[in-house]
Amino acid sequence: MKTTKSIFTSLIVLAIFTLLISCSGGGGGDSGGGGGGSSSSPEVEWLITSAEAYHTLALKTDGTLWAWGYNFYGQLGDGTTTDRHSPVQIGFDADWANISAGVNHTVALKTDGTLWAWGYNGDDQLGDGTTTDRHSPVQIGFDADWENISAGGWHTVALKTDGTLWAWGYNWYGELGDGTTTDRHSPVQIGFDTDWVDIYAGGMHTLALKTDGTLWAWG
Repeated sequence: MKTTKSIFTSLIVLAIFTLLISCSGGGGGDSGGGGGGSSSSPEVEWLITSAEAYHTLALKTDGTLWAWGYNFYGQLGDGTTTDRHSPVQIGFDADWANISAGVNHTVALKTDGTLWAWGYNGDDQLGDGTTTDRHSPVQIGFDADWENISAGGWHTVALKTDGTLWAWGYNWYGELGDGTTTDRHSPVQIGFDTDWVDIYAGGMHTLALKTDGTLWAWG
């Protein structure tokens, strides 16, 4: 009698256990579905934006470059002069690190520290030694130690990793800061200080910060 009761009890326990496994989806099936969800690619987000008078630029978290707006001078960088009403990817590179939109030109940095520019170049603001407009990104020089950039109205300023300040382009109002009013066709070092930490190029003036927190302006 005890043996029969023991067997009966074991059967009940086994039936309940089987029912629980069935209701939970067998564990393995559920984890398979969950695993599929967790392995999906993360959503690509917008990371950095820069907008000036007529066009807009943006970087995504995957390092791609996008642009839209007015494109008469090729400032979008897509190889055309066609205006774009929504974001279009510029090339296929995925190593863009920073961007800055000027009035009609664009400058950008890559993760390897190289400097690139495109768009209007009538006032030497691209820094490639010419006054030729560029409709797609062109590398400016061969240096790979650029750290920060700012495109102004018709001039460009930049910092290097050693804290030096550089500028080029239109200089009628002294906005380059080299003590002259001479336009510069390529990057020139401004002074000899190595403690610059931030820069901003305005329409025809420039602002900068030093490591000691002091503010500087010219143009």
